[in-house]
Amino acid sequence: MKKMKINTGNEDGAVLVIILLILVALTGIVMGVNLISVNETQIASNEKLDKQVFYLAEGGMEKSLRYLSGLSVPFLGNGANNDQPIILYDKETIYGNGTVTSYLDPLDSNTGKPTRFVGVTVRATLNGNGVSKVLQVRVGQQNFSRYSYFSDMEKTPGGSTIWFCTGDDMHGPVHTNDQLHIYGSPIFYGEVSTAASSVDYYHGGPPQDNPDFREGITLDASIIPLPANTDMLLNAANEADGLKLTGNPAKLVFLVDGSGNPSIQVTIGGTTSILSYPANGVIYVNGSAEIEGTIRGQLTVGCDGDIRVVDNIVYYTDPRVDPTSTDLFGIVSDNNVIVADNTANRDSADETIMAAIMALNTSWTVQNYSSGSPRGKLIVYGGVIQNKRGPVGTFNSYGISTGYEKDYTFDERLLDNPPPAFPTTGQVEKVSWKELDPSTDISLNFW
Repeated sequence: MKKMKINTGNEDGAVLVIILLILVALTGIVMGVNLISVNETQIASNEKLDKQVFYLAEGGMEKSLRYLSGLSVPFLGNGANNDQPIILYDKETIYGNGTVTSYLDPLDSNTGKPTRFVGVTVRATLNGNGVSKVLQVRVGQQNFSRYSYFSDMEKTPGGSTIWFCTGDDMHGPVHTNDQLHIYGSPIFYGEVSTAASSVDYYHGGPPQDNPDFREGITLDASIIPLPANTDMLLNAANEADGLKLTGNPAKLVFLVDGSGNPSIQVTIGGTTSILSYPANGVIYVNGSAEIEGTIRGQLTVGCDGDIRVVDNIVYYTDPRVDPTSTDLFGIVSDNNVIVADNTANRDSADETIMAAIMALNTSWTVQNYSSGSPRGKLIVYGGVIQNKRGPVGTFNSYGISTGYEKDYTFDERLLDNPPPAFPTTGQVEKVSWKELDPSTDISLNFW
């Protein structure tokens, strides 16, 4: 029998090759694991830096928004027509680990006057490594003119409760820092909010008290404090383009001639003058004021005494008929804004006031509201903001018995375009938010 020969040398070589291939594979795996470990460490480090610079940018943004919230009037900018926006903070250190730069860019169409909408762009840069992030938020500064009706207290200065009752039609946003009191079936067409946790019903609730909240009601809403005084308007009137008057009273009759030119007839102490509108739209009276007439343009009257409405105040171009109207009027008193009990107001049956009305201390009210016969409707096209709720009439189970029945309609233009220097609520609302490329030039006009 022939014997088989075993070639052990060839087998040893094959085993050696296999071992080498295994070693190479293991080396690759080890190197891959090391590479993954290095990458994961780098990623973790990058994520940490990204979070740090993001928090820094957020801090700069919140600081910028607090600045806007602290203004007594809406932000006044000059960023239209591709001009440079306003720099607020320039490489300012916050949190100790980096700097922020912030620009405020007002809506172009409102440049040169107080503006509701502002773009805020913030660049944050970490110390040492130069890692940056850019955030941009567009905000709307909330103005008291946004309310159809606002009160701090739903009682008279004497402490008596005032009721929303059947026949009251409230159009537009309504807010009170107090409790709403309901008698019968008033209608609220816009959003309603109250800082109280419940509504007070005269008869205990439905079916006798059955208010119609068309857009719902928010209970336990945040309290919105009123400004302490009218100093912001006084400051604006003291500027070169404002108008400051002293009188007790100073009577202002707003006129428009046959050619459509507006003017103000001012009577103080028996002397009458015809004046032009101030360029910045702000008139301030030290003393008390009486107002009436037709507004063409944009004005705000401030006063450290009472303001009496002695006859209708209307717009030259009625926005209820022509929505392109740009006529706007603001009335802001340190004390009361009063609808006078006089022949002119009684003869007109219904009284019409087109304005955003603000009584800081104390009320929007009607003179002799509790006497005589019903005077018709008190038509307000704009809004009423007051400290303590002032009465405008009395009622019984059949409706109004003295004074006026309320017919308040919100002028929706006041949401985005308040009268000149009209006070803000100290709140801002974020309209949009986005992150920009870190290489972005944040001094650009973004509107």
